[in-house]
Amino acid sequence: MNTVPLPARVLGLTGLIPFAACAAAVWASDPLIRLEGLRLQIGYAAVILTFLGGVHWGRALAGDGLAKDDWGTLGWSVTPSLIAWAALWLHPFLALAIFIAAFALAFFIDRRAILAGLFPSWYLDLRKILTLGAILCLAATLARFFAAPPT
Repeated sequence: MNTVPLPARVLGLTGLIPFAACAAAVWASDPLIRLEGLRLQIGYAAVILTFLGGVHWGRALAGDGLAKDDWGTLGWSVTPSLIAWAALWLHPFLALAIFIAAFALAFFIDRRAILAGLFPSWYLDLRKILTLGAILCLAATLARFFAAPPT
């Protein structure tokens, strides 16, 4: 993480706070806090997943050599938003599982783009930590369903 510019490192890591806070909330004893934590966790996951797609849209808009008919980059850039939107309609258990898979998929697509030179190499170090943190928090929230479903 030493290669990651300080603003990206600080802002990226700060972005994990809502994931962690919501994961902690679903394990609280108060049922209202549990439900609110679950609702906010799913909403925040949707927002951040959409942001990850937006990174690719921004890259395409930068106009630095991507083909005008680059369906792959532009197609992927809107896919996380569509996945997030669809997940918001589902039972929370299924939505959390989809978000975990979608964050993993987004990481591997970003990794491929980074290795192709489309993003700076430091972005991979940042994405590893942030993806792992987000997935662990989502998994902790999902684990609540196995302990006892939030009521």
